Amino acid sequence: MIEETNHNMISEDNGFYGKKLVSWKALDYHPYERGIGWYITFGLLTFGTALVIFFTDPASSGVPVASICLIAAFYLWVHREGEEEHEISLFENGITIGDGGLIPWQRFDGYWFIEDQHSRLLVLESNIWNQDRVRILLGKNKTAKIINAMEKIKLKRMRGKRENGFDLWSRVLRL
Repeated sequence: MIEETNHNMISEDNGFYGKKLVSWKALDYHPYERGIGWYITFGLLTFGTALVIFFTDPASSGVPVASICLIAAFYLWVHREGEEEHEISLFENGITIGDGGLIPWQRFDGYWFIEDQHSRLLVLESNIWNQDRVRILLGKNKTAKIINAMEKIKLKRMRGKRENGFDLWSRVLRL
């Protein structure tokens, strides 16, 4: 599933990126076993909602019903596999996720962790209105190892932060 990698490059200087502080492999999101019950519930909720809208106003419900069905189909298609593994690397000057380029630390105001019985994530937080949070699975990494790397780059640890309701329910409902 998720495993930490131990590269010889950790102490090497990588030019623009700076020194590599820590590296590991992580999936896009925590993989959940979605049994037949999950798919039945998803279908009943999605297509049940579409049917209620259709029977409420059959004459003008074509677009909303088609939209619901297309969104549901697109969601299932996007998450058909969902287990793409990326290498995460923390450098002195930023973070890389998979084949993407360097995301500089200046983009972030700080970091915090989500740790519960199902998931362990590093959350990189930005207060800029058009920047999303970056959430990364930690794998087998010890939280202390990540904190140690973050102290070297002087990114502020945001204690007491909590997951917003939408993200929490997405994880709880395994969406």
